[in-house]
Amino acid sequence: MDTKKILDGVKVAELSTFVAAPSCARTLAEWGADVIKIESLKGDAGRVFGQNYKTPTEEEENPLFETNNANKKSICINIKTPKGKEALYKILEKSDVFVTNVRSASLKKEGLDYETLKQKFPGLICGHILGYGENGKDRGKAGFDYTAYFARGGVMGPLMEKGSSPINPAVGFGDNQAGLFLTAGICAALYKKAKTGMGERITVSLYHTGVYDSDLMVAATKYLSDKDKWPMTRTAPSSPLINSYKCKDGIWLEICIQEYNRYLVPFCKAIGREDLIANEKFDNVTHASAHAQEMTAIIQDEIAKKDFNDWNTRFRAADLAFEKIQSWDDILNDPQAWENDILREIHYENGHTGVLVNSPIKFQDMGLPELKPAPRLGADTDAVMKDLGYSEEEITQLKLEKSIGGMQRLKV
Repeated sequence: MDTKKILDGVKVAELSTFVAAPSCARTLAEWGADVIKIESLKGDAGRVFGQNYKTPTEEEENPLFETNNANKKSICINIKTPKGKEALYKILEKSDVFVTNVRSASLKKEGLDYETLKQKFPGLICGHILGYGENGKDRGKAGFDYTAYFARGGVMGPLMEKGSSPINPAVGFGDNQAGLFLTAGICAALYKKAKTGMGERITVSLYHTGVYDSDLMVAATKYLSDKDKWPMTRTAPSSPLINSYKCKDGIWLEICIQEYNRYLVPFCKAIGREDLIANEKFDNVTHASAHAQEMTAIIQDEIAKKDFNDWNTRFRAADLAFEKIQSWDDILNDPQAWENDILREIHYENGHTGVLVNSPIKFQDMGLPELKPAPRLGADTDAVMKDLGYSEEEITQLKLEKSIGGMQRLKV
């Protein structure tokens, strides 16, 4: 046993597509779990969804699939055939964890719902990503992070600039949140299993994740007047010192001074407007909130006089919480991201170089996890089937019957 790998010895079966559930399994794999990704003979639809975002989707270079499927094995099984189902059950029998995002009705139809699996494998932990939860009329509705998380979850609408159009969501944003939540639940269930030998079912919905990520504002909304409810405009924020401002060079910066009364003096000195300190309109947070539009305009006028680098020097010296509003291009060139192992390079067989974002959860003793490329479709079918006790002749026959599939070229 490799004691540096937190989950060494844990066996995970993943039957999922796209991002949320695969991102959970990827994290478990990074932490040392042996993850078998079970795909249909056509493969996870996540292998080709990168074409919607103008990224490569070839087996040799597939960055959006690579991101959530590194360090796994791939086996192709047609679970709709009796022999394919039998092979799947054999994998589950040897597994500690089953991760899926298949809809509940389909799981039940295939005999993969928790109640059925609990009878067969009482120690199995089932982690299930849902769209909208287990109850209500929309429990079976198709859900992606764009719809269930961003739209219905209350993330997209309130965060737009008041009077403008909704934001364009970042693909995978809500998926990754839900995936990490499911990872946490699975680890708690593994602790339970270690003590009792019994499994558990963990569910995380994209909708609930969106609402949870906005929990402070959901709670605050009950107390806000209509004029103070989001979406808001940056020209009239709740506090002028929690807002975005445009610098002379066109760069936007975000200021977040939660303790207004404490930091008003150093802030005003930093922007060269000490006269605001004693102004009764702005001398405390209550007054500033009542005159937010006026104070915001004053601050914007001052910020517009200097480039971001000038404000970077002044605000750092004043120990204020601020930051440049970065693009993803900026992040790729941010030394802070590389020096903290937030990013790492990946090298493809075709000679190209890509970038993978590491999990934000770090373990000091384990260190940076080893990175193994995402598997090609069905790359590990033969090896996994042999581990399950199938002979080469039986494997060949199952392939002929299309109950399983070996490594194959992905068809886009």
